[in-house]
Amino acid sequence: MPENEFEIIEGELINSPTTTYEAQKFLGCGTNGLVIQCRDVRTNDTVAIKMFKRKTDIEFAKEEEEILRALEDLHSEWFNVVRLNSSFTYKSHYCLVFELLDMDLLKFMKINPGKRLQLKEIRPILQQLATSLDFLKSAGVVHSDLKPENIMMVDHIRQPLKVQVIDFGLACNNPEEKIGHTLQTLYYRSPEILQCAPFDEAIDVWSLGCIAAELLMGMPLFPAQDEDSLMRLIRLRKDLHERYLTPYWFWPIHLMESRFMQINQSSGEEAKAENCDLESFNDLLAQMLMTDRFERIDPRLILQHPFLSMSHLQGRFKNSLYTKSSEGLMDICEEQSYGDGANVDHTVLQKSPKEDSSSSPAMEGSPAGMGGEKQSYSFLQNFISSRKKEEMNAKLKAGQRTSQLQSQIKGPKWENGSTTVPKKKKRDDPTSYCNPAKKRKR
Repeated sequence: MPENEFEIIEGELINSPTTTYEAQKFLGCGTNGLVIQCRDVRTNDTVAIKMFKRKTDIEFAKEEEEILRALEDLHSEWFNVVRLNSSFTYKSHYCLVFELLDMDLLKFMKINPGKRLQLKEIRPILQQLATSLDFLKSAGVVHSDLKPENIMMVDHIRQPLKVQVIDFGLACNNPEEKIGHTLQTLYYRSPEILQCAPFDEAIDVWSLGCIAAELLMGMPLFPAQDEDSLMRLIRLRKDLHERYLTPYWFWPIHLMESRFMQINQSSGEEAKAENCDLESFNDLLAQMLMTDRFERIDPRLILQHPFLSMSHLQGRFKNSLYTKSSEGLMDICEEQSYGDGANVDHTVLQKSPKEDSSSSPAMEGSPAGMGGEKQSYSFLQNFISSRKKEEMNAKLKAGQRTSQLQSQIKGPKWENGSTTVPKKKKRDDPTSYCNPAKKRKR
C-alpha cells in the first residue's frame, strides 16, 4: 500500500501477532492518523485502535507508547489515564490498541440542557482531572494538549461523570527540549507557550482552568482566532482582574448578568448555597488562570481547594439539598475510583506540592474573599457596570490596528518581556494525532 493511501473499510480484518481485529466503525481522525472501533475476534472485546498514517509517524507513535508504558508502570489506571492494551504494525502503519471509551467531554456537554454543566457536575470531573495532573506531575510528564476532546466519559450511563484523559501524542517528559514548539490547542494555550518561554506541568493547569470555565459557560473562555487575538484576550482580562481584584474577571458580561445575578437575586437557602459554591469555584478558577506560571496553583493544591473538598458548604449549608446532591455526585465518582483501586497513597509519587498554599481567600472565611451575601451582590452590580464600560471602550477600539490596540492595553509581565507573539518552530498543528472526536474549528 502506498504511503499516502490509507483506507480501512468496515468489516476489514486487521491482523496482529496475537489476534485478529474486525473493523466496525470509524471514530475519528487527526493530523497523523485515525481511530477505529474494532472487535477482537478471539475474545469478542471491543477496542479502539489508533492507526498512524505515515511510516515517518512511527517515531511519534513509539514516543507516545513509551510514555504510556512508563505511566502504566506507576499504575496510571488508578489516576484516570486511558489504558493502552497493545501495539503492532499493520500494512506498515503503526497501531496502538486502547480500551474503548464512551464519548468525549465536548459531546457530553452538547447532550446536556443548555449545552453546559452544573457546578455540582463539574466538581467530580475537575477532581478526577486534577488527580490525573497531580499524577502526571509526579511522574515528570506534561500532557501538552488537554482539551474537552481529549477527556473521555468512560460510560455516561452506567458510570456517570467518570472520565479519563486520552491522547498523549504531544506529551513530553523533557519540556526544555520543546521550548518554541507549538503545543496545546489554541483555545487552551497557556501564556508561556504563546511566548516560547520555558514551561512545565503548569501549562496543563492553565488548560484545565479554561476547560472548567467552558463546562459552566457552554462556550470557550478564550475563543481566539489566532495567537495575537488570544494574547489580547488574556491581557484584557488580566488587566480587569488587577484593577478590581476579583475572581469574576474572566466571565463574559452577558453570562454574569444572566446566570450569576439570577443566583444572587434568588431567595432561599438553596440559592444561597449555590452562590457560595459559585464564589468558591471562581476563586479556584482565578488561581488556575494566573498568567505567571509560578503563581499558578499546583495540581495537588487544586485537590485541597474548598471547591473540591466542599468545606465551604459544611457550615450553614450542610443540610441543604444542594449540598446533599453535590456530595452524592462526589460519592459516586469516589466509589467508581475505589473500584478501580484508586485509593492509592500519593506518597508513593516522588514530588511534593508547593508549601505556600494557604493564601487562597476561599480558605479563609468567605468563599472567595467577598465578605457576605449583601456585599457580594452589591459588589457584582458595581463590577458589572464597570465591565460594561470596559467592553464598550474595547469595541470602539476594535477597528484600530493590532499594534495600536496592544499599546493601549496593559499587558502581563511575560517571561521574555516581549509584547508580540514570537514565531514558533514549524511543526504539525497540535490537534490530536488521531482523536476519537471530530475536531472543532479553531
